[in-house]
Amino acid sequence: MKNTIGIFREGRSKRGEKRAAITPDDVKLITSWGHRVIVQSAIHPDSYEEKRIFKDTAYRKAGAKISEDLSPAELIFGLKELSIRRILPGKAYYFFSHTHKGQIKNRPMLKKLVELNSTVIDYELIANDKGERLITAFTYNAGYAGMVDSLWTLGKRLKILGISNPLEFVPQAVEGQDLQSVKDVIKKVGLKIEKEGTPKQIPPVIICFLGKGKTAFGSRVIFNLLPHQDISMNEVEDVFKNGSRNKLYALQIDIEDIYRLKREMINNLGEYENFNIRGKQHYYLEHPDYFESNLDKILPFITIIMNCVIWSNKYPRSITKQMTKKLWPTSETLKVIGDITCDPNGSIEFSKETWIDEPVYIYNPVTESVRNGFEGNGIAVMAVTNLPCEFSADASIQFSDDLKPFLQKIVQANYKGSLDESNLPEEIKRAVILWKGKFTNKYFHMIKYIS
Repeated sequence: MKNTIGIFREGRSKRGEKRAAITPDDVKLITSWGHRVIVQSAIHPDSYEEKRIFKDTAYRKAGAKISEDLSPAELIFGLKELSIRRILPGKAYYFFSHTHKGQIKNRPMLKKLVELNSTVIDYELIANDKGERLITAFTYNAGYAGMVDSLWTLGKRLKILGISNPLEFVPQAVEGQDLQSVKDVIKKVGLKIEKEGTPKQIPPVIICFLGKGKTAFGSRVIFNLLPHQDISMNEVEDVFKNGSRNKLYALQIDIEDIYRLKREMINNLGEYENFNIRGKQHYYLEHPDYFESNLDKILPFITIIMNCVIWSNKYPRSITKQMTKKLWPTSETLKVIGDITCDPNGSIEFSKETWIDEPVYIYNPVTESVRNGFEGNGIAVMAVTNLPCEFSADASIQFSDDLKPFLQKIVQANYKGSLDESNLPEEIKRAVILWKGKFTNKYFHMIKYIS
């Protein structure tokens, strides 16, 4: 079919958001296949803010029409959640809906999409037949930006505490021109660490990465530009006491080390200890209520926690308020938490959403209070909810590369008949939450979120 394709400009409320789901190069491809493309202007008509990294002229040159009115389009590409007033009836929407976990803040949007007979395809749910996600560019970019911003946070925090340090020269990711420019700065900071060392007023810097997935991989890409050494759980205390100041230390752990069996589950310990790593992880996923955090063993020695583990409320938290309250009177080593996964009140119990223009707050473990900014007594938490925006061009191009194998079939699909008649690839069908206002079988349970 020859469809008309719409491309949203991201909303005003999404501060720092300049990514695009479809790049000008992709538009050129789509128009070459005979489809019409309408792109909303990068300049917001009310605020005159520039909301997209790619200029309108680039889209025009690729064959698109620039217009606020996307009503002629059969399918519309966006990225983040839609404001209710932007939802047009009967359209097929491709975006990150953030609804399938029952997220409360997006339930009104979901209800409106149902009422307006919308089709919803969620990028996060595009998967192969093994259930592995296929659109992961933003996950890697969240790791890149999250690591940069966590190093930047430590540099600023130490400076405020009166401690001069090499990390002062790390910029916030959004201040760099692009990913490569920021990498070049990080490499120069690494040379300063090798030459001058980390501050003597604090212990050797140990950064603990929670998780070994794509987000953690992205974080390590940045961290590995610095002089470093990987260590195990058993080595943490010795490095804390005797480690070098001319490098940083990385402790990267996964489920089998982040959590331990609860004391009342001690009868299961023999069985659990006999499992290999994969077996332990499977056991945890099957019986999350048997487990509790194991991080109290290492938090007294860690400078930065990088949280790269996706969480839902059926799993135990990795860092609790009670844990940090107990820790703080005897150890203030933990300076920064980089909560890349950013689940408010989630795995990090005191985490809350932050944004690029106000990215950090101080959590006081004793009073359980929060103060925005870098000043105050406690732990600096960086939990920016839209980290990939900080490398908008890089993230958009990588996202485009992920989507490209499916793009032609997506834009030529039939969105007027049934899902079976759509000719969409199976990978895309797995991501269809709504089809013409009706929940698909896979996601029918979500009806409870709008009732």
